[in-house]
Amino acid sequence: MKHFTEIENFTFLAYVLAHELGGGTKPIRTMADLQVPDAEFQNFVNQANASSLTDEELGDTTLDIGINWEHFVASNDNLLLPEHPLKISDVLMQEKIDSLDLIAEALVREINHRSTETKKPHGAKS
Repeated sequence: MKHFTEIENFTFLAYVLAHELGGGTKPIRTMADLQVPDAEFQNFVNQANASSLTDEELGDTTLDIGINWEHFVASNDNLLLPEHPLKISDVLMQEKIDSLDLIAEALVREINHRSTETKKPHGAKS
């Protein structure tokens, strides 16, 4: 039986909201000062800071990051530390998981910011 995890739900809901917004190209402001522990993913953050995305592209990117985050977590659950159930014994892989977590949270914050910026006042006609 298949099911959605909290990670998948978190990023999928952001994906849906971003696609509903349908806005133009904008920078990803919530990643401007983001530092993550993994060098490969820090490179992704640096590239994201130099680019602008439409709301749909931002949603797609958020979902991709969420899928990767979920994959890294699920494929390493055998390494969970009993005394720290959110940590694994492979330090380098833990840095990747933590980086994906931070990136996903920053992307979702950006989607939420864009959503509140495009909100119409109560009672306004579209």
